[in-house]
Amino acid sequence: MPLIWSVTGEGLEYLIGGVDAAMNGSHVATVLDAINRRDALLIIGCSKAKTTGGQALTPEAKTIWPGPMLRARADVLARSKVEGRYQLPAWRRYSGHFYRNVGDALGEAISNGRTLILSGGYGVVRGDEPIAYYDRKLKLRDWPPGLLERTLVDETLRVGATKVIGFVSASGDYAKLLRKTSWGTAGINATLVTIDWHTGGAQIEVPRRLAQAFSAWWNRTPADYPAGMIAEPLR
Repeated sequence: MPLIWSVTGEGLEYLIGGVDAAMNGSHVATVLDAINRRDALLIIGCSKAKTTGGQALTPEAKTIWPGPMLRARADVLARSKVEGRYQLPAWRRYSGHFYRNVGDALGEAISNGRTLILSGGYGVVRGDEPIAYYDRKLKLRDWPPGLLERTLVDETLRVGATKVIGFVSASGDYAKLLRKTSWGTAGINATLVTIDWHTGGAQIEVPRRLAQAFSAWWNRTPADYPAGMIAEPLR
């Protein structure tokens, strides 16, 4: 069974086969810090809340992905609510609780050029990729089988990364997509960071804590990792 690292309210621990075992916090920090923030590919989720407006849409924005991905996008967007006249960089388009709380870390990561966003309307987008305003939740059944998984692996290899770290909600299709992707077959070491949250207010608290986890990892401040954070190696 996979080794799952967890941050509790009392400190850091790991879980093996559902059995908790106390662990030195510095060990867990070492595991995450081994993922070099500037060499790894980062993956985050989109948000329902979005910023409207932007700049006039340009045709060039449609030519940066392979044909199968562009055709699938066109099909999904044709069945979605889209305001296609204006575009914004993807990381500026989204305005949910993760994006409101992540601070400067996300902008720095975007500037590094190795950040992908999982999107209900676009499938997979680069962090600085111009996108229109749309309203659609990510549903894997909307996309051709295996397309998003292949896109994630191909993009990781394209940028020359051998490690991936994803920060997404444990529920829904975001984490499911990352778990379905055959990272190990491609020689990629992937880690999924989620939040274990079972009380009320999850729609606010989970993305807020994911933002805190992202910022703490990017800034190398492990003392700031939130309670409930789980780091799961993917195969």
